[in-house]
Amino acid sequence: MGRWKCDEIVTFSHASEVNISIYPSPDMNSGETVKNTQIQTQAFIYLGPSSMSLIVTEIHDGDVRVIDFLTQPVPLARDVFRNGRISRSTMDRCAQVMGDYMAILREYGSGTDLSTHFVMSNIISEAGNVDVFINRMHVAHGLRGRLIDDGKMTRLIYVKVQETLLHYPNFQKKNTMIVHVGPGNTRILLFEKGRITRYSSHRLGVHRTGEAIGEEDFGDDPAELAVMREHIRGQIDQIRVDYAFVKDLASIILIGEEVQRLRNLFKPGREGRVNVEMFTKVAEKMVRMTTEQRMLAYDADFATVDALLPALIINQSIVRALAPREVIVPTSSYDQEFILSLIRAEQNPGDLEGEVLHFAGILADRYMADKDHRMHVARLCDSLFVDLQDLHRLTEHDRLLLQVAAILHEVGTYISPRHHNKHSQYIILNSEIFGLSRDDVEIVALLARYHRRETPSKSEVLYADLDQTDRMRVSKMAAILRVADALERGHALRVKGVEARLRGRNLELLLKDVRDTTVEEMALRIKGDLFSDIFGCDIVLVPDRR
Repeated sequence: MGRWKCDEIVTFSHASEVNISIYPSPDMNSGETVKNTQIQTQAFIYLGPSSMSLIVTEIHDGDVRVIDFLTQPVPLARDVFRNGRISRSTMDRCAQVMGDYMAILREYGSGTDLSTHFVMSNIISEAGNVDVFINRMHVAHGLRGRLIDDGKMTRLIYVKVQETLLHYPNFQKKNTMIVHVGPGNTRILLFEKGRITRYSSHRLGVHRTGEAIGEEDFGDDPAELAVMREHIRGQIDQIRVDYAFVKDLASIILIGEEVQRLRNLFKPGREGRVNVEMFTKVAEKMVRMTTEQRMLAYDADFATVDALLPALIINQSIVRALAPREVIVPTSSYDQEFILSLIRAEQNPGDLEGEVLHFAGILADRYMADKDHRMHVARLCDSLFVDLQDLHRLTEHDRLLLQVAAILHEVGTYISPRHHNKHSQYIILNSEIFGLSRDDVEIVALLARYHRRETPSKSEVLYADLDQTDRMRVSKMAAILRVADALERGHALRVKGVEARLRGRNLELLLKDVRDTTVEEMALRIKGDLFSDIFGCDIVLVPDRR
């Protein structure tokens, strides 16, 4: 498969591309004639927490085949979590490994065009000199790297989870929790009858924890375990509080590079069920080893070995805090399976979008927002968005954010109906929305704020901090949301549907099953101004004459 050992997760998203020619794959040289076959060949260079990896894939009719997979250790997480900066030596190391990869790609020769993507772990955003590092990589090899944000990382975890659950179909009927302990954060997904009902992310990661205590002089073996448990205790207590409402947790499935690498040491039984007490035995054995001994015993390199003990302690502590009836560590080659999950996630984002909307509804329920009203406003927003695509020219991702904002725009009434738009903004900003990045959440919060009364203004710090392009996105989506909300002003579901069409400077809105538009016209006098200002159209309501 590849030239070097692989021991790192590979993740990707769209990034700048460099086209390099490569030979067709061996299967294409068999002498057989292939008809109507389109094969997309791509290379991804991924800079992860502890290694830089290269994967070359062929995608044909939705199937993904790995034709080369290489990895080299890089102490990125050690720099970020210990010093808050990426060192000059690590920059040099990354530039050297990337140069090797680019040379390997050129060695493929001529034939099929190969697009090369360079993407980076989101932990790099915590480095104080992240911009310097990105520029260094671009100057060295001409590739513009892109960071994976929290929203994309959640998408990748979700796809991995879905593929894991396929091996355990009976869990669709149980309360099942997926725990992914990553390099910097732990993500927890609670599934009830196959649907996500709670999601949370915690600043509790194997590298973050390992580097935080990595320079301590413990003196004896038990001290290292005690210090590590004390270091993570606050986050574990918070997880216990967050999920105290779960009274009968059937299963916890632990996924992650380190815990799945160590899986066989836990002596798993049927379907990967493990005895949590084995975590302690493995940890006690591990602390008695030197770093070199750990590398040999657990097939690790210098950049990953320090994450093994924190992974054991964090996973064990979470399981003890939540007390499930059973614990499962899936059998898999975590790294390569995760890679393929990432590619599929990029190809089929629709599944996740449904879960994002589902989770937004759960959040709205928590704050007792009128369900009929919010869902009707979301439907009206979506109709307007589709009909006016040539006018607003927003993206499909903006369409998702607009629907989420419509679902959540009135959660602030839980605090007070007065100024509830500002309360909605506050609640959204202080909530996690499954599948959305922090930037996405901030945009949704702004849309909720501007769904009534005030219009987007630089007097709002969050809005002022956006660049010009994002400010325009917010203004356009807020304008659509205000129109949809005006059409449902009375919470009476009067407007069964809407069709929008442009006639010169007028935007005609045909209101289905509405013969007297007086109520809606009054609401639009207050809320339609932003749309007219942004798009230069006067809104004309057309009653249903059928």
